Amino acid sequence: MESLKEYHKKRRFGQTPEPSGEMLNKAPEAGNRFVVQKHDARRLHYDFRLEIEGVLKSWAVPKGPSLNPGDKRLAMQTEDHPLDYAGFEGVIPKGEYGAGPVMVWDRGTFEVEGDLSALKQLERGDLKFTLHGEKLRGSFVLVKIRSSGASGKAGKNEKPWLLIKHKDAAVDTSWDVEEHDGSVLSGRSLKEIEEELPPLGASAGPGPETLEGARSAKMPTRLEPMLAVLSEKLFSHPDWLFEIKWDGVRALAWIKQGELELRARSGRLITASYPELAQLPSRLRADEAILDGEIVTLDESGRSSFERLQSRMHVLQPSPALLRQFPVIYYLFDILYCDGYDLRDVPLLERKQLLRQKLEPGDPFRYADHVVEKGRQFFELAQQQGLEGILGKQLYSAYAAGARSPSWLKFKITAELDVVIGGWTAPRGSREHFGALLAGLYEGKALRFIGGVGTGFTENLQREVFRRLEKLKTDRCPFDNVPETKEKSVWVKPELVARVKYGNWTDERRLRAPVFVGLREDVEPKECRFEDQAPIFGKQDPHLEGRPDKLERPAQPPASMVSAPALAGKVLSDKASIERELFHGRGQTLNVEIDGRVLRFSNLNKLYFPESGYTKRNLLAYYYRVAEYILPFLKDRPLVLRRYPNGITGQSFFQKDAGEVVPEWMKTVGLASEGKREEIRYFLANDRPSLLYLTNLGCIDHNPFSSRVDDIDHPDYFFFDLDPSQGTDFDTVLTIARAIHHKLETLGLTAFMKTSGATGFHMYLPVEPGYTYEQVRTFADIVGRIVAAEQPKLVTQERVVEKRPRGTVLIDAYQNSSGRPLAAVYSVRAFAHAPVSAPVAPEELEEGLRPERLNIETLFPRLEERGDLWRDFWKKRQPLERAIDKLAELHRA
Repeated sequence: MESLKEYHKKRRFGQTPEPSGEMLNKAPEAGNRFVVQKHDARRLHYDFRLEIEGVLKSWAVPKGPSLNPGDKRLAMQTEDHPLDYAGFEGVIPKGEYGAGPVMVWDRGTFEVEGDLSALKQLERGDLKFTLHGEKLRGSFVLVKIRSSGASGKAGKNEKPWLLIKHKDAAVDTSWDVEEHDGSVLSGRSLKEIEEELPPLGASAGPGPETLEGARSAKMPTRLEPMLAVLSEKLFSHPDWLFEIKWDGVRALAWIKQGELELRARSGRLITASYPELAQLPSRLRADEAILDGEIVTLDESGRSSFERLQSRMHVLQPSPALLRQFPVIYYLFDILYCDGYDLRDVPLLERKQLLRQKLEPGDPFRYADHVVEKGRQFFELAQQQGLEGILGKQLYSAYAAGARSPSWLKFKITAELDVVIGGWTAPRGSREHFGALLAGLYEGKALRFIGGVGTGFTENLQREVFRRLEKLKTDRCPFDNVPETKEKSVWVKPELVARVKYGNWTDERRLRAPVFVGLREDVEPKECRFEDQAPIFGKQDPHLEGRPDKLERPAQPPASMVSAPALAGKVLSDKASIERELFHGRGQTLNVEIDGRVLRFSNLNKLYFPESGYTKRNLLAYYYRVAEYILPFLKDRPLVLRRYPNGITGQSFFQKDAGEVVPEWMKTVGLASEGKREEIRYFLANDRPSLLYLTNLGCIDHNPFSSRVDDIDHPDYFFFDLDPSQGTDFDTVLTIARAIHHKLETLGLTAFMKTSGATGFHMYLPVEPGYTYEQVRTFADIVGRIVAAEQPKLVTQERVVEKRPRGTVLIDAYQNSSGRPLAAVYSVRAFAHAPVSAPVAPEELEEGLRPERLNIETLFPRLEERGDLWRDFWKKRQPLERAIDKLAELHRA
């Protein structure tokens, strides 16, 4: 291909793994793919590519694309690339053009905006388009810079453009490209690609079994969708996310054995009406799944059009011509079941993150993205774009199948509602079939008349509606009171539902200026209710009753909205009730208010320790009771989480970054990640609610840094981690502990000791602030080596467990590093019988101590008997200089 000459000229395809593009021996069909590749060549940059006229038109964007309209990104146009370059990820060798690692940073499809083709707009120097990617979404423009300006920075062969985000619903003013790193193809970083590590593949990220609330179960054979409550009071709140409200057909998708089954809200099968969606199983990284979404038809501006969808809704086997004329898009916003796990009790945002991980993007399937917190701003952008409305959903809410839940709220821009047709009036003027449809909504068991709908019909549409109505004629008026109409009325059984647009409501609860939009096959008449679809007459929104302050900026949702959706049921706040339910209750969930913080504990009866029968409830009850003892060793320290959502026999995973699902009151701290540009936000457990929140996530143990956030580079304690080889008895471990303890006493140092909770032992030394991790690690290593020399048959230096001689112990000092914590004192450990990392007194080293006897049940009697053996820990901060001098004296001796 002529336009690829420069691409071929710059590359030696025997030396570089890049595709040559020579496989394209015929003109390709028109496509609309886009790809962004992160490329660390001479300089780190992002290559932005659009499929136009059979090649990838390409621009190098030094700072990366942005979803912030305020960022005008320089984009230098480069040579065209072949289409198969869109899937290239790897390393271009040294000495070759563009040497360095290449990552597929984002991919998806795009649509050209306006009447001119993409090529014509490029020639004009002003290309407008909409992206549908995994990271980039919404409307953009590429604008050619006509000259390099006074600075003359652009070379004579360079073609500078600006890549600019338009204002729309996808705007993110806080956008930071580094926060969205990672390959969408393999899940790898650039460094991992450069080191040729294997792709993470389909299992990238936690699987469904790791999610808190996931329940092993067979796939449900029937499931009704969760519905939203209409609200007119906008708000912004960090515990809520907001999505576009698409105007289409709600559809649940069942995927099993490579087959797709689509069901409407009523449960009616609609698979045959949308044959282009049959490929969904091949686009989902799961064998079995139930997804929730909305099937829509888009107009020229990318807005969903219910009128256009009417042409598809009632056609069981659409023709190829109809498929081309009215293509559909399936916006997917939730996943309810995946590969053996029911996910309805998993927090919403975690379900959405799993869906995004599992779904391969590209039309006709799109992930329905969201923004967190910014409800008012999102609504304003939706208004500017002429959208139907937005949805607000509480981040932590479960999926209430078949219910209209206040944890999902809908805010309408276009005034539309679904009504029940109860009859028609005789035709007027040129009309042949009827004058107006008589509409109503249910209130209790009564169908209340709300007005006549006489406009919005084409001749063909009126004929089709009339044909359906005639089959339902009846002598009995379905409304509770017979409506007064100018023309004669004909009644029908209330079995048809219609979508109508309207101006507003009158004081008599009648629609003003209603316009017919179309019939709805996916909605049951009994679902069309006043309380769901109409404003409350004569009183304010019940969610806001008594809360006029919530109408002012900065807007927040009412307390009922914050707590009720995720915390369905009574919230216990008195200590006696909380302790009774935690220690003796039987329910699966529990809502509590502790120290002013409202928490929801879920899956309380899940078995966490099968050998002993301890459940998640037992674990939460333990931490509730032991909080005063463990919190002094967690406060203001970043935590590395290890989560066991299905107990000690299930899959566990580490988590450093807190992510975006964090309660407003939960404290986190951002720390620079070693060797990386991005910052990691670590959880802090500074109080009992925070400790219990993390425990509810499935954290069996709690692992703090040895330093506090106010002086992160200087630990205020260090430790000896005694790690025995396989088969070594615990008495051998105690022998080494006694030897270290004796050595430390000789050096004038005080040590605090605890069982590890497994086969090992921990010895902690509080120190005065100011020492670096390297300094305390070096000191611990020297002491450990001296003890090893004194106990050569019992101490090993071998770090690989399998290679250690039987009957030996490793004195591990190298765990004294930033970000490599040990389980805190009083932490439960993920081993059989729920052992605790329990404090030990020096005299107990001689008594045949057995750590397995110290568990969540026996610890409290031990506390009553011996007290808190670590209560004076922070009073014993000690300098190391004198000990170092004594070490030198011992060495000289």
